[in-house]
Amino acid sequence: MKNIKIYDLALQWLRQQPNVQSEISAMQDEQSQNQNSARMIDLFTTPTVRWALLITVFLQLSQQLSGINAVIYYSLSIFQSAGFSKEVSSYANLGLGGANIIVTIISVFLMDRLGRRILHLTGLGGMFITSLILVISLLVQPTPFWNMMSLVMTILYVAFFGIGPGSIPWLITAELFSQAYRVPASSIAVLVNWSANFAVGLSFKPLFTDVMHKYTFLLFTGFLLIFFLGTFFFVPETKAKNVETIYAEINAGQVWRKRQPGTHSFENPSGRIDNVGTTVGYQSL
Repeated sequence: MKNIKIYDLALQWLRQQPNVQSEISAMQDEQSQNQNSARMIDLFTTPTVRWALLITVFLQLSQQLSGINAVIYYSLSIFQSAGFSKEVSSYANLGLGGANIIVTIISVFLMDRLGRRILHLTGLGGMFITSLILVISLLVQPTPFWNMMSLVMTILYVAFFGIGPGSIPWLITAELFSQAYRVPASSIAVLVNWSANFAVGLSFKPLFTDVMHKYTFLLFTGFLLIFFLGTFFFVPETKAKNVETIYAEINAGQVWRKRQPGTHSFENPSGRIDNVGTTVGYQSL
């Protein structure tokens, strides 16, 4: 009972409202119904969960293929290519880390106010615009204005990453799955994330120095456009929603619209049939 009281107070603080008993009850029901973790194969054989897993993989790729690690790993080379001295480039590199920390802290307080989806879209959209301007600043004839523009765009690029892609994919991954599926789904998310991280870290330097040179960031700009559109059309909002409601929106499609749920059934790994809301009566945001 003491633990339940602590959870109750913590959830009241998180939701900023006193009436959270229904959510506490839902979590207790989920825990009692899903004592054992699902097998890895269950992620691929349960249709709605399989779709949620695809969204998870997509979000993890949107974090790593956004090009953020290319900027972090090779920022000194990027700044020197833009015309800055080695000393100035080193200080600018420190500025990138500071911007990332500050904006990430700010995003923590915005997640439950604005929602996960809008923050991720804002981050991807901002990174797309700043990466495009960064490519232009690297290509034009070096001038004090364009050198400063490349510095500002790089810092903004990292800041927009902190707003959305830096943390939102992990948060949505946890909220897309019930307790039974969460462990194997998180394992796949980590595998995809670090594999993409390794691929970007390994391939960026030869691309930047030997193949595409200053056009390299156009590759990430293209990825960012794909991830923005994919998030808009396929990634649901998970803020203050249980898994059943989220799956209802996934099953109905058109997650960018508000809707009222009906019922839909899906089978959990224990073989029990759960009722999941579907949607009727679409209303544009």
